[in-house]
Amino acid sequence: MSFGVVILVHTALGRAAQVIRHWAQAGCPVVVHVDAAMRPARYQRFRAGFDDIADRVLFCDRHRCEWGGWGIVAATQSGASLLLDRFPDLGHVYLASGSCVPLRPVAELGAYLAARPGTDFIESARVSQVPWTVGGLSEERFTLRFPFSWKRQRWLFDRHVALQRRLRVRRRLPSGLEPHMGSQWWCLTAATLRAILTDPQRPALDRYFARVWIPDESYFQSLARRWSARIESRSLTMCKFDFQGKPHLFYNDHLPLLAPFGVFRGAQDLAAGRGDLCADGGGRPPGGGGRARARAHRPGLCRGDRAAGAGPVGALHAGPDAA
Repeated sequence: MSFGVVILVHTALGRAAQVIRHWAQAGCPVVVHVDAAMRPARYQRFRAGFDDIADRVLFCDRHRCEWGGWGIVAATQSGASLLLDRFPDLGHVYLASGSCVPLRPVAELGAYLAARPGTDFIESARVSQVPWTVGGLSEERFTLRFPFSWKRQRWLFDRHVALQRRLRVRRRLPSGLEPHMGSQWWCLTAATLRAILTDPQRPALDRYFARVWIPDESYFQSLARRWSARIESRSLTMCKFDFQGKPHLFYNDHLPLLAPFGVFRGAQDLAAGRGDLCADGGGRPPGGGGRARARAHRPGLCRGDRAAGAGPVGALHAGPDAA
């Protein structure tokens, strides 16, 4: 297989195990990152479940992951570094979660990427082009500091933002950095990803992004612009949110909704154990598509909510609640 997969696992271990095996049995090398918040005993049981395919499924160093924080980027770096080190001949690296389930056959994705060997698929737009936020945390996520958890320390988070605004704090960006934003889920060439991970400025860049708000939507999206020769600013993974920013749950009766999107994976929080992943499927290669946002006041990035130019997906590659 011409590409490998980094999978970020947080919850729903039954579904994650299905997804990991699906990639590996299709011939993809897989590196799994499991949130360090998971209890050690539970983690060891989960990891032991892949002993029979340990040559294709590796586990990287663990980081504690919290929405909006640096841990998700650190986890991605850890997984990507191990994958590139152990499988140096890969053409692309696909970032997914344990809840990203297949809409198309893995072989079709491999052929699609092999036909585009120098293309990076990553949603990456300048801040001025992203109408995501209401309330000022678009450009400010790069110019203020965010040391507090939005979920666990909301009072401190809000007060710290207000104080920085009152004091007119403005962080200095690392030399040569132009912030870009986009979907967390991407598929980068091994060359671009390796260049990002070995960037001479990486220590300074990591320190800077560690205090950026939601850095998993800006770290790779910004640094890909420094190193990529050719970017298609879109994701190959579809992810839809409700007006509260929570991922939708999809079932097979949502096929009319899923059909127009020319993407390969569906990134959702799914109930574990509800349906099996199929071994094969049909469908034509996509001509477009990306992350579809249905969030209040957040209409999307670029072509994020537009149907693909190549037509419908066709026969879906998933079972009940698997997309």
